[in-house]
Amino acid sequence: MLIKNIKSKGAEESRDVSSEMNEYITALREELFTLAGGPDPENPARPVRYKDKDITSKLLLDEGKGEALREKVIETREKLLALIDDPVLKEKLEQSLPLEIPEIPKDSDKNSWSEAMFDQMPVVAVMPMFNKLINDVKTSETAVLNYFFDKAKGSDYVPDAFEVVVSTDKGYVINGEKIKGEVFLGSYSSSNNNRMTVTIDGRTYPVVNGKAAFDFTANSLGKKEHTAVVTMVNPLTGVRSTYDTTFKYEVGERNVTVAAEKMNVLYIGVENPIAVSAAGTNTNLLNVKAEGTTLTKVNSTKFIAKPTKVGKAKIIVSGGGLPSTSFEYRVKKIPDPIVQLGRKRGGSISKAEFKAHKGPIPILENFDFKAECSIQGYELVRVPANGDARPSMNGKGRYNSQTQALVDKANFGDTYFFNKMKVRCPGDVAAREINGMIFNIK
Repeated sequence: MLIKNIKSKGAEESRDVSSEMNEYITALREELFTLAGGPDPENPARPVRYKDKDITSKLLLDEGKGEALREKVIETREKLLALIDDPVLKEKLEQSLPLEIPEIPKDSDKNSWSEAMFDQMPVVAVMPMFNKLINDVKTSETAVLNYFFDKAKGSDYVPDAFEVVVSTDKGYVINGEKIKGEVFLGSYSSSNNNRMTVTIDGRTYPVVNGKAAFDFTANSLGKKEHTAVVTMVNPLTGVRSTYDTTFKYEVGERNVTVAAEKMNVLYIGVENPIAVSAAGTNTNLLNVKAEGTTLTKVNSTKFIAKPTKVGKAKIIVSGGGLPSTSFEYRVKKIPDPIVQLGRKRGGSISKAEFKAHKGPIPILENFDFKAECSIQGYELVRVPANGDARPSMNGKGRYNSQTQALVDKANFGDTYFFNKMKVRCPGDVAAREINGMIFNIK
């Protein structure tokens, strides 16, 4: 509970602004929690799909709610500052008010704050960001209320309610990293340093300017919870009071995976989509390289691999606090296509249907990539029911005039052989020979 008994229009307005912003952030946090599947039966504090990155990107980037949040933060900050009519104090608050939108680092490849904050970030990493924003709103409101508290001195106002505020720099940390933050009392007065003590889990931290700074090193995985206790003597009443709160964060572990999205091999001549994910690490910090294939970056998690020769290729990932890790893939040619005449691959066929086609076509069956092979040549041999065999060489898929003449002679009892069939697929240096076909005219 913040300083509730200050009777002024400005104090009431600051509470209204803060309340509206908190409701906005809470609603957005609950929407993300619901989209991620709601409470996890094993850990109701987190959603079922807590590692999902696409949910955050869709809600906060594709649907524009991240930019809307940014604008709301800026608007709320401006509204709170507008309540201060002392220009000197207002300038100081502008520099210290925690509710703000930081600038994007100059070396970042992101185009906006919301992209830098939410692009391909797991749900579990975004939830603490919302919690921190709510804490920042409370802290900013307290700073403004302190201004009205100072104005109220000399009146019949006596503060009788305080709140412990904990502000941490992270809500999701990696094993071995430090988590830093501050604990302070919402109704702090600059004269209270010697009247206030702060402990976290029983350990006392020094108070400077109304705040006790702390840091922990994450040394084990899982959810962590700490208790902060503030004891202070009310400067106006002399009454000693104790307030406490708990704050939580989760410790994760870095690991990285690289997956060829279509299958477990890379194919020459086509674009092979590659997905890179790193649990507990911002993918924007990863360095992804390749050996045995070219690699083109699509976004922070998507790449296109295009190998040029059969053998093996490696995708190498480093950065973001991760050790350099290699992922090896086999590199193959596109599989042999199947040749068809219309929808048939041989066997009995009517004279009319046989003559209706203008040449054989190659088909890539059960191949997940978009690729087309072309016929480079073949021999067509007609063996009539009564007579000698007549061959014709064809240099492409469509019949040439000599081959067409043989096809036009098709009659009951004839047999046609498609021999020496050669095709060329994307990535092939030379044509390859594949299966032929035999048709009996009925």
